[in-house]
Amino acid sequence: MLSVPHLDREFDYLVSEEQSDDVQPGVRVRVRFHGRLVDAFVLERRSDTDHVGQLGWLDRVISAEPVLTPEVRRLVDVGAAWYAGTRPDVLRLAIPPRHAGAEKSAGTVPLLPVIEPVDPTAWGRYQRGEQFLEALRDGRAARAVWQALPGERWCERIAEAAAAAVTGGYGVLAIVPDQRDIDALLAAVTARIADTAVVALSAGLG
Repeated sequence: MLSVPHLDREFDYLVSEEQSDDVQPGVRVRVRFHGRLVDAFVLERRSDTDHVGQLGWLDRVISAEPVLTPEVRRLVDVGAAWYAGTRPDVLRLAIPPRHAGAEKSAGTVPLLPVIEPVDPTAWGRYQRGEQFLEALRDGRAARAVWQALPGERWCERIAEAAAAAVTGGYGVLAIVPDQRDIDALLAAVTARIADTAVVALSAGLG
């Protein structure tokens, strides 16, 4: 990836027969550019090229795991254009460095964890609470302002809302103010959703 603005574009490389199966859109590779090796991502495979001149060979595949998805690529393009930056700089922030252990374990984690249906009773104490859970489960727009009742365990209700969304096949991002709240919410969420499908991030991680 080259951060120089005038080199923020696609380059074509030849792929050997031995590498062909692993070289798929989204995977990390290493290529030789002006005499030095640089990391890159495969954007597409083509049988022809618009390049005039001799093509170089792709050096090696760093990982066969496709991490640059079409959705991430679109966001990177928008982010770079909006902030007048280069796509490589945005990519470094959008896609974490490779972690071989995480790649090996990724295939063992179910994409959609199996969880029990959410009991809407507690949310039923709030106006349109049950409809709120249904909207989360169905993927419908659900804008809400919620004030927990006295004595309410707020983390349990948030965990139920998260579980409702996951039941419908959706992801959830929950943001809380401090480590104590992170710990409380994490405990409530992992009581309903497999901990292999839950990640907690905090400032203490660096």
